[in-house]
Amino acid sequence: MIEVKLQAALVHAGVNRASFLGEGAWHYAWKVCREEKKLVLRIPKAIAYGKSVSFDEEAFKAEYAGTELYYWAVNKAQKGAAPDFFKFHVSSELTYTLETFRGKQIDLHSMTEKAAFQIGSKVGSIQRKTEDIPHGLSGFGYLTWSEENGLKGTLNGDVHEFLKEESKEHLADYQTLCLAHPKFEDSVVSKALQLAVTSRKKAFTKPQLVNQDASPENILIDENGLCLIDPYPSIYYSRGMAGNFMNLYETFFIALSDTPRYSRHQFSTCAAKLKLVAQGYITGYSAGNRQIASEVRGEQLLQLLETAYSHFCLLSEDLAEETKIRYGSKEEIEARLPVFCEELKDLASSQIDELLYFQPKK
Repeated sequence: MIEVKLQAALVHAGVNRASFLGEGAWHYAWKVCREEKKLVLRIPKAIAYGKSVSFDEEAFKAEYAGTELYYWAVNKAQKGAAPDFFKFHVSSELTYTLETFRGKQIDLHSMTEKAAFQIGSKVGSIQRKTEDIPHGLSGFGYLTWSEENGLKGTLNGDVHEFLKEESKEHLADYQTLCLAHPKFEDSVVSKALQLAVTSRKKAFTKPQLVNQDASPENILIDENGLCLIDPYPSIYYSRGMAGNFMNLYETFFIALSDTPRYSRHQFSTCAAKLKLVAQGYITGYSAGNRQIASEVRGEQLLQLLETAYSHFCLLSEDLAEETKIRYGSKEEIEARLPVFCEELKDLASSQIDELLYFQPKK
């Protein structure tokens, strides 16, 4: 079936010389040509994370139009930091995307420590600059698409109230964790979480276009430099997604490296490089501004808390096949909780002085 769709896409897109590049969680990818221009053709999988993917026009258009917007914003912020060509076609018979080919994924295993730091710094700088590009969309949160309204945020209302309620949930999740696992209870962690919540209330002004997925497989390098691809864009508090990046590279990818989703990357064997990417990222993102760095670290603390809390919640559920692919077995999930507990304490201890320093003056 995929071969039939490939041939149809080649004809429809007016490209040829298809060479298989590989597959991600949701798409197959081929390197193709139009005249002499190198492009990447992606076709969605029929089965992803162990379950069938049904055709959903609005979901596909939200995803692809969001990618198109994010590529445009990145290139507006820093020319060449995203594919300069992107188009998509969505129908029940044939769905695909086509974008500029920009080289290979970064290889954390072979690169030097200096290169890992520099890549992180470049990604941080690009993402910070991209946040300043007006996105022009209404609403906030994850993106949705409809025939009537086009692309917009899924949520409406007062975004400040939303962030306030989200902050309350973070603190409530910590209390739940402490009741179920008393080892999580720690006065420094409790204080640091309160400070992080106060910090975001002070720092947040308006939701901006951000990317939730700048994983190593979505960072490419060619003769023109670094390129970000395959984003998961949303309209949200920008420091929150910067904190998400830090949590992914300093904790999440390493802790979940043996899961079916990540095992092929062998992240546990390049943990030091992942952490250097994170160090570079916060350096590039903050551009030497201590307050911005503190705000990002506060959001990282909240993201790490939610990583632990989501693992705790999974232990009381019947795990679907998709969840097992993402997180592993219940035994593996439970074994990570003590790791997250110690990392939460270490991060809170290392950041509490900075969080205190930048608190609103009374």
